[in-house]
Amino acid sequence: MRTKALAAAARQLSKNDRVLVAFSGGADSVVLFHFLCTLRDEWRLEIGALHLNHNLRGEESDRDETFVRAFCAEREVPLIVERADVNALAKQAGKSIEQCGRDVRYDFFAREAEKTAAKVALAHTASDNAETLLINLIRGSALRGFCGIPPVRGFYIRPLIDCTRDEVETYCRENNLSWVEDSTNRSDEYTRNRIRLQVLPLLKAENPRLLEKITDLTSALREDADYLDFLARQALGGLVCPNGRLERTGFLALPGPLQGRVLTELIKSRDGSIGRAVIEDIKTRIIAGSGGIQLAADLFFECDAIGFSIAPPAKDYLYFEQPVDRTALEAGQIVIGGLAGKTATLCLDTADRLKKSSKVQKKDLNYCLDYDRIGDVVSLRGRIAGDKLAIPGRGCRKTLKNLFQESNVKSCARAGKVILADADGPLWVEGLGPDERAAVNIHTTKILMIQVTAEEKP
Repeated sequence: MRTKALAAAARQLSKNDRVLVAFSGGADSVVLFHFLCTLRDEWRLEIGALHLNHNLRGEESDRDETFVRAFCAEREVPLIVERADVNALAKQAGKSIEQCGRDVRYDFFAREAEKTAAKVALAHTASDNAETLLINLIRGSALRGFCGIPPVRGFYIRPLIDCTRDEVETYCRENNLSWVEDSTNRSDEYTRNRIRLQVLPLLKAENPRLLEKITDLTSALREDADYLDFLARQALGGLVCPNGRLERTGFLALPGPLQGRVLTELIKSRDGSIGRAVIEDIKTRIIAGSGGIQLAADLFFECDAIGFSIAPPAKDYLYFEQPVDRTALEAGQIVIGGLAGKTATLCLDTADRLKKSSKVQKKDLNYCLDYDRIGDVVSLRGRIAGDKLAIPGRGCRKTLKNLFQESNVKSCARAGKVILADADGPLWVEGLGPDERAAVNIHTTKILMIQVTAEEKP
């Protein structure tokens, strides 16, 4: 294992580097920490450690923190600990606990790295890489998803990325290193755990060198993807006209594999990010030579027979967005206008009082949300390309475009539909109802009710 880790570290580190080790206390992070400490003197590394206590496992979370503190103190390595109530934060943001934990963790790492211009060492292994590839395969990823976990991304480095989990545990035994076990790693509640515990053992029985082969595959695909992105950036530069728009004819002459990447690079240059389905929608409009689509609150795509561009929308475009003042809402009913000729009335009520009302019909719940499952930062806005909604009980998430088509909503009326959204997308859509992550259920205690009406004309 050490030989593999040394080779990776030589590519990812330089002498005199500052390195902060993301240290959970698990076997992978213990080995990463110990391995980098063995290089500390020879490579003149300045090493520190970061530990986030997610407060998700009660006494077990505190046990992990105590272990990490003792491990670092014994080796005289400075440690920064941050504590977060991830469960509460996930509810506030309307996210899964897994996603929220990741966001909080990486925000912590980024803040500490920026303070000292340090690199952050993460303990991902070849086993994690294989799991990631299989997860992306199940989700239907494009090429970049099959590239696995990158050894280096910005200031993040992964010296153990070529080492398997078995090799990591062998290293622990050989160096008499102890570690702590996260009890949730044995739960089949998470997709990654099911792949680790059920799927990978079956695949490794077919090919004992599976992890090595997947490492080789993801490395080769990463080179291909990087080269295609390089060609896309070159092609993008050649399409730009003096007026800043892109030449439509030149774009259509590009090979198909480059067209989508050119659009992705263009949107990235505007600090945007969208999915493959939206890219295909944009390509269709370019081929047709006309059309426009809202990509984000501040990004609008438009095309004609000569060229196309992605820029802030025109002032008279229908898109709208108004923030929801949570403090004012909790103090009483609020009314928000300026929503493409409509006004929304929002008010809170207790679930008990609503349940006792004889007037409530099932269809009325289409205008109700579980207030405690809504993120802190929400707004009423128009439709954005790629918006999706999971209607409760259907077991799937669909684009608003498909849902509007199923509901026979005319194209001309779709842009004016009012949407309540947070950072992760729609929570409620006028005419369609709530997303399952904010829908009222038997555990709901506080209900947000929304009513949309046409504004009175002067």
